[in-house]
Amino acid sequence: MAKNAALLLAAALAGCSGGGSLFGGRQATSAPAVAAAPTPARGRSADGIALYLETLRALLEGDAVAQADAFRNAATAADMAPTTTNRLNLALALATPGHPSSNAAEAQRLLSELLATGDALLPEERILAMVHLKEVEQRLILDAEAQRLQRAAQAATTQRNDQSAQRLQAALEENRQLRLALDEARAKLDAITNIERSIRERENVTDPR
Repeated sequence: MAKNAALLLAAALAGCSGGGSLFGGRQATSAPAVAAAPTPARGRSADGIALYLETLRALLEGDAVAQADAFRNAATAADMAPTTTNRLNLALALATPGHPSSNAAEAQRLLSELLATGDALLPEERILAMVHLKEVEQRLILDAEAQRLQRAAQAATTQRNDQSAQRLQAALEENRQLRLALDEARAKLDAITNIERSIRERENVTDPR
């Protein structure tokens, strides 16, 4: 579901950057008009959306080699030329789940920094950043809860094991005490038997018949 949503969102934004409305089709005009030359911002928007879409598709649908290449390219570009587009592309790559280099915490940091830069992001880029930031925040909350539950389960298991060990130790100690009592009872019985045997022997010696 996250895979399809990411690709659909990027595709929708790509359509928007091509001259359509974000939530609808192209606006109707009364007569054909000559297309204006793209402004630098519109050109950057189209190029950026194409780059984001390509990176997301490779990370979501590619094999391990394609995923590694896509992430390495995004990281290298952001390191060599830390433009807004390259930094956002890296942040989106980090935010994308399902590949070894995914890092929700680092994606949260980068996306938050980009959104805090005011007008540096174009409207389409800001939407992408906001959507992915919300997603990674929710994922981090779920991961933290899962870790808490896992720690609680481990603590409960440890406690049960400790209690079982204590019960076993108590049973072993009780068994030891019972053995000691049994040995003591046998010793007393043997002593009584020896005394009785000694009395009968003396009586046989003093009263032969």
